[in-house]
Amino acid sequence: MLTVTLEAAVVINGSHLVDPKLSITLLDTMLITLECILIALQAVAAVRLALHPPSGITSQSNNRLSKRSPVELSGDIGQCFTMKFNVNGINLNLRVDSDVSDVIIPLPSSINAVGLAPQSISSGNPVTIKYKLKEYNGFSSTATVTIPGTRITGVNLPVIEIEKQSASLVGIDGTLEQGVFGFGYSLLSKHHTSVPAIDALYNDGVIPNNEIGIQLCPYDMLQESFINIGNTDITAKCGTNGKSVAWVQSQSDGYFSVNIKSILVNGKRVDLPAEFQKKVENGHALYSYLHTCLTYMHFPKTVVTALVDAIVGSGAITIKRIKLKRKLYPEEIDDVFLENSLMSQSDYNIDWSKLPSFTIVMFAETPVTDDNRNSVVTITLGPRDYIQKINSEDFVFAVGVGPNDYAVLGASFMTRLGLTFDRAHKRIGFGPGCGCEVSTDGYPTISDHYQVLWPSSQLPKQPSTSGSDGTFIRRRKPTTTTNQVAVPENTHHTVNSRKQTLNKLE
Repeated sequence: MLTVTLEAAVVINGSHLVDPKLSITLLDTMLITLECILIALQAVAAVRLALHPPSGITSQSNNRLSKRSPVELSGDIGQCFTMKFNVNGINLNLRVDSDVSDVIIPLPSSINAVGLAPQSISSGNPVTIKYKLKEYNGFSSTATVTIPGTRITGVNLPVIEIEKQSASLVGIDGTLEQGVFGFGYSLLSKHHTSVPAIDALYNDGVIPNNEIGIQLCPYDMLQESFINIGNTDITAKCGTNGKSVAWVQSQSDGYFSVNIKSILVNGKRVDLPAEFQKKVENGHALYSYLHTCLTYMHFPKTVVTALVDAIVGSGAITIKRIKLKRKLYPEEIDDVFLENSLMSQSDYNIDWSKLPSFTIVMFAETPVTDDNRNSVVTITLGPRDYIQKINSEDFVFAVGVGPNDYAVLGASFMTRLGLTFDRAHKRIGFGPGCGCEVSTDGYPTISDHYQVLWPSSQLPKQPSTSGSDGTFIRRRKPTTTTNQVAVPENTHHTVNSRKQTLNKLE
């Protein structure tokens, strides 16, 4: 959450104070009391900031975020969302990446700013890291970090400082101000940092919960995107109290994984490859997972083919002509759905009401046993989730073909869902997200094995109950809940990364 900025004014009427020492004593007492209040507030505050629109991209609504609002993220589904940091006195825009657990920044001396030269870092260890198929040399160290607009000011956090790669290549992707804010599980932190930055913030009492709340938004509402570090300043939203309405356990193999049971197109089950989620590495099944810094959702070819066939068969997308409209030619189908070419509003007609639904059914508990195999969480997406507006004129099919052995749920999966990454309890929460206040298409929907949990218009009228797995069945009227209590995360064995295959898809 944002730090609450408290402004105190002490008004002392001199005519009523006989002894000037009394004025000083009273003022000192009030200042000490105010300081105690601030310290008490800091002990329970989280860091919730909004995510800013990306450079060169603006949305159509005004930014009404205040000091009580989330930390701003910039970006859209076409690129990683970013947030503002000040590290060692240098202003940076760090990518918000769930697939990394380190904070990665340019080495201060690499950008000709005041800071330590590599040879003067006595506590740093040389490291070589790979990010998005590129290799970087640098040092693991600590840095003084401030997140503007929050009470995280001057906090020492573990970081990876990368060296200048060449005269013109500085930082991630060669930009002076770019870095990475990773919040993945600690197993992804393999570069000599003592603990991930999120764990350090939690262990040191800077944030009350080892959780990340995140809302990534589509193009028309980019300025509503936010990240909530600590996940406590939660307000009522769209018929809920603002908390996640359903939870899925995520094994701590480094990624925020989900065990997908089945996938349906327009209610019809799709045949998944025999090898889907069957591969095992280091004792862990390689399940599907969520990825905030990946543009599209990626599924095995059979899934994408089934979805494309249903879209084309619906006749919902046609080509505009002066007098007539026509169906897509085969080469146009390939361009739009296999090459993810843009669909201009001036060239394409889209009848959204004809397009199919797309459903992902996930096991709620891991590992799956005979006793819990019927416990599931179902997310049903609508056409505006898998076909998204990418700029003021164009739409894009936000689904791509990936490996046969797992799926990756990228940013397009999240743009109308509110996500909670509970690192302490190894689970992922789902709730209403961006635009739910004005949405009219009825998607996405969130269900468990009994009923629809959200939207509220589809909720049953009986009182709510709470399951032992943290899944809440909501009443129509939101209720008040207390903050979740986080427990320290345990350390597990290392795991091999699956990034190389995935990065080739982007």
